[in-house]
Amino acid sequence: MSTTNIIVEPNRIQMLLLRQLYNSPKSYWQLMRAGQAHTRQVLEALQKLMKDKLVAYEEDRFMLTDTGRSQAEALGLNRVAEQRCETCAGRGITLKPPFDRLLQDFKEIVAMRPKATPDFDQGYVTAETTVLRLALMAERGDLAGRDLLLLGDDDLTSIAAALSGLPRRICVLDVDERIVNFIRDVARDRGYDHVHAEVYDVREALPSHLRGKFDVFFTDPVETLKGIFLFLSRCTEGLREPGAAGYFGLSYMEASWQKWRQIQKGILDMGFAITDMLGAFQDYLLEDIVARGYPVARMAPVPVKEPDVNFYVSTVYRLELTEEPRPLYTGQVELGRDLYYDDEACVTLPEVPK
Repeated sequence: MSTTNIIVEPNRIQMLLLRQLYNSPKSYWQLMRAGQAHTRQVLEALQKLMKDKLVAYEEDRFMLTDTGRSQAEALGLNRVAEQRCETCAGRGITLKPPFDRLLQDFKEIVAMRPKATPDFDQGYVTAETTVLRLALMAERGDLAGRDLLLLGDDDLTSIAAALSGLPRRICVLDVDERIVNFIRDVARDRGYDHVHAEVYDVREALPSHLRGKFDVFFTDPVETLKGIFLFLSRCTEGLREPGAAGYFGLSYMEASWQKWRQIQKGILDMGFAITDMLGAFQDYLLEDIVARGYPVARMAPVPVKEPDVNFYVSTVYRLELTEEPRPLYTGQVELGRDLYYDDEACVTLPEVPK
């Protein structure tokens, strides 16, 4: 391919941004989602494109300059269409019975849920994402007739699972008393005797009556290294035996590839095989990102408004226990705000607002 008149040799992230902008102008939040890398790397790529005058910013949108458009064409980016499946958005899962039928009922329930709070680094996924999680678990044989442990459940995966009528037993552990009480109320009102919820801080030892009692876990943990290993360790303690499965979410916006590698090594050390990684599976509904001064908004190269798209996404991992579980943490662990925040965090507040 000829590279005549190319001003810079773009890296992978710059190429992704150029291709997105060749199709149409984009907001800051659309580009954050499209960058497919840690937030700071996407910002560096965007700033480099602006410095090289390949990208300009007008009326809340980034767009290609004439030079940028010429470069995109020289690289052949004008010939690369969107490759993700339009039906499933690249997840590989669509909602079929019974999950398609329960979605509307579930949406009505989550509309009454307590508002997300930065106290516990909460950020709810969409209702569709929650139900898609269950469809994935069912497709892999990890839902029907299984005993399910949910560590942290502000997304109400427990209620959606109960609506499906598939799990044998559902146990929720969450630090937020509001969420626990909400789940208890819904379970009581609907007669879900197999749904149990209790207040639990992941820094405390896993209660003895929950150790080795579950077939499957799901957690959407914090993304500090200590924090994610703590969540996964508690979940690992809850599993019965080899053949048990676990699911968790991990973003690349707040976790660099170096951190991913460390997490993957820890997963293997705990006795798991990684059987599936489904990218951009989970869409999050994050509010007041600009108003609260989240780093991702403060670091923007231009003044930005509140997000106009669900910019924050995460990959869903499926794990299968291949030998006796070996949690990296047991017993009580002393952690403060460093449970939630580290130097890679960009969509987490360093301190809880007063």
